[in-house]
Amino acid sequence: MPYDSSKLKNIITSSFDSYYNHNRYCELEKKMMPDRYDFPKVCDYIENISIDLTEMHTNTFRVNNVSNKANVTYNGPGVLDIIVELKGSVDDLPYNPEWKRMTDVFLKYIEDFLPLVGYRLMDFLGVRVLYLDGKTFLIEKTAYLFMTTEIYSARELSDNDNWEVDYVFEEINRIKEVMGLLNESKMSDINLETYKKSQKESGNSEWIAILEKFPEGFQREIIDERPEGNENDKNEVKNWYLDPNHPIEMNIFNLLQTNSVKEAISRTPRHVMEMIKTNPKYRLELEGLEHVSDTEVGRKFGLKSGEIFDQNPERYEEYANYDPKTAEPSTMVNGEILWGMGRLIAALLRGDITLKVWSVVDKTET
Repeated sequence: MPYDSSKLKNIITSSFDSYYNHNRYCELEKKMMPDRYDFPKVCDYIENISIDLTEMHTNTFRVNNVSNKANVTYNGPGVLDIIVELKGSVDDLPYNPEWKRMTDVFLKYIEDFLPLVGYRLMDFLGVRVLYLDGKTFLIEKTAYLFMTTEIYSARELSDNDNWEVDYVFEEINRIKEVMGLLNESKMSDINLETYKKSQKESGNSEWIAILEKFPEGFQREIIDERPEGNENDKNEVKNWYLDPNHPIEMNIFNLLQTNSVKEAISRTPRHVMEMIKTNPKYRLELEGLEHVSDTEVGRKFGLKSGEIFDQNPERYEEYANYDPKTAEPSTMVNGEILWGMGRLIAALLRGDITLKVWSVVDKTET
């Protein structure tokens, strides 16, 4: 609903004054924090709870995570203040090492109330809890630490009159440049006929013969990774055989057992590594994995905490936004991912359980 300052102020605040019931609040606190009820109860120290608004307008934010890339502008009523009036001093409040859980109780109480007057939490920029005892003013959780955009995705906000959501779609050439990864458009840009003609004219027919053992899709993959077709490239690829002769879906859990994949994850930006490690799907397989900057190898190269070797770290989250159905296959040689590791990282960020790969057997004698 469109924002009306006077209507919102009058309806919400006055309605909540009638809605608030101390016993009801205490029951909710007991339900949500049963393990804390052997200790002094916060509700015993509360005289009254009311709500108010701190008006903030035209706040623009960049939402840029795995599932969303958008600019959002907030034009609504501002921050919802939960005002907790205490019987005694703020200093008398029972010590609770988990104050966030306490904040969650207040928030739940407000969430249950808002639909009764036709509003939702996402109608507000954020929420904060203010404790008052007549002399002391304590902000338990400031507004910008509890942004609505942290709770709801940009897609959920897009049908809300208080939020203007402008999705960001990157130009394909910029994606190629920044990501440094193979994607469908990049692969299709490789003209096999033109490339082979050029190699033949330069006397490199042996390289053409090696390429033509493989399907055209895999030929493009090889050309992109090894465009020169020099002696080292030929020696690397000449004893490769595809098994089977088409891309397959590989179980990601099997790939997570390999050292090369674990090392690749550890070399991503720390927040990317943590997002993957804390995904319940992969947590057991990656338990104990350290970031490269925290390892002996990282220290040897002088990496500071959180620093990485990668020159284009943004590409992982960029690429994670692509549909896995259209992603190009990675290249797996003798069970280890050789090319397309960024695609695997992106798949892990999405929470995929399979990865499309070209499965190569290298029959080079060692």
